[in-house]
Amino acid sequence: MAGLLLKLGLSLVVLLAVSFQVLLKEMVWLGFGIGKDIQPLSDFPYDCRRIDDDPRLQACEDMWLSEKTRVLYLACSDSIARTRWLPNNHNWNLTGRSQRDAIIALQIDAPAGKSFEYKVLQTPGYAGTLGDGLLDLTGLTGIDIEGEDRVELLVVNSRPSIDSATGLLFPDQAAVGGNSTVELFEVRGPRAEGMTHVHTFADASVTTPNNVALAGGNSREFYTTNDHGPYKVGLKSHLNMLIGSGEVAFCSLGKGCKRVSKGHKFPNGLAQHGGSLYVPGSAVGGVQVFRIGEDGDLTKIEDIPIDYGLDNLSVDANGDLYLAAFPKGVEIFKAFADPFNARPPSTVIRIRKGDDGKHTWEKVLEDAHGEALPGSTTALHDAKTGRLFLSSVISPFITVCEPRS
Repeated sequence: MAGLLLKLGLSLVVLLAVSFQVLLKEMVWLGFGIGKDIQPLSDFPYDCRRIDDDPRLQACEDMWLSEKTRVLYLACSDSIARTRWLPNNHNWNLTGRSQRDAIIALQIDAPAGKSFEYKVLQTPGYAGTLGDGLLDLTGLTGIDIEGEDRVELLVVNSRPSIDSATGLLFPDQAAVGGNSTVELFEVRGPRAEGMTHVHTFADASVTTPNNVALAGGNSREFYTTNDHGPYKVGLKSHLNMLIGSGEVAFCSLGKGCKRVSKGHKFPNGLAQHGGSLYVPGSAVGGVQVFRIGEDGDLTKIEDIPIDYGLDNLSVDANGDLYLAAFPKGVEIFKAFADPFNARPPSTVIRIRKGDDGKHTWEKVLEDAHGEALPGSTTALHDAKTGRLFLSSVISPFITVCEPRS
């Protein structure tokens, strides 16, 4: 019996060792920043300032720049409310759900003190959930409509679920998960006061959407990452980073949605550029590059190995990709525990495509001590001015970094 127990014990040790090497090592290394030289802001040629005195510029998970109108659109929320209601983070407290999520239209060529002029875009006629008129914003992308004075915005809307038996909000959201959708809005003119709701994309293939990227030159076809895959709640949802349940779905107005890529470990804020789709990974780092085919199908053509936990991608006017990255992934959880006092380090990475068609990356900004960057989940580069704009799903401020002359 003792011999059998010894064999079983040794087998368990071997199994755990193999599991660590195969499943956990990358996540542990990325999570704790092992082996990284995490640099201070002073090493980089930028002067950064927080815009930290405006409650409307809190918890801005994502942003998109209209190059035509020079308006920066941000998907903002409430930092404390994020700690209570955020389905992608398994936060299910309905009573703490934000009452002020909104798209902010920032006029980046119109300074106002250390900030900029902006509008909080109203949504007249949008019903929200059960007529509450509320949005629950995370991911965001947009498009300038050619030949017209308007833009169209696609936003991820992390709504609560409705109990079909009562017609009311399901009382235990943790048991059923959220009812996330992707919403299409249009904004007419750079000084618009509001935006008009055009369409709701709701589909069984859009289960745990994190972010959105246009499939081509219009807002009627797009990709979204299901960061937890089909599992909104339960053990498999919590283990998604280990089991690789994340997905990419493709949606087309009038045709519905379908899953076009599986096996991702927490896929995050994807982006499309030049007929390719770029999908970053939060759990194991790296960016997967796919060629976009007919009817939204994807063919993987490249892996860009980046040893950081990655969040949202953005594309500038030069075609360069900018990534918000976590040099120590575990630090972002401290921000969720205490968003007003945590100081997680942040990194900004730039990806460029070479003449040989392959991609290379470099670190262009880093804040080892959390001095000015907001535990960034999005980094956006304005090619016209060279500025970097940084925002976070949880932090109570955004940051602007001006290049030194």
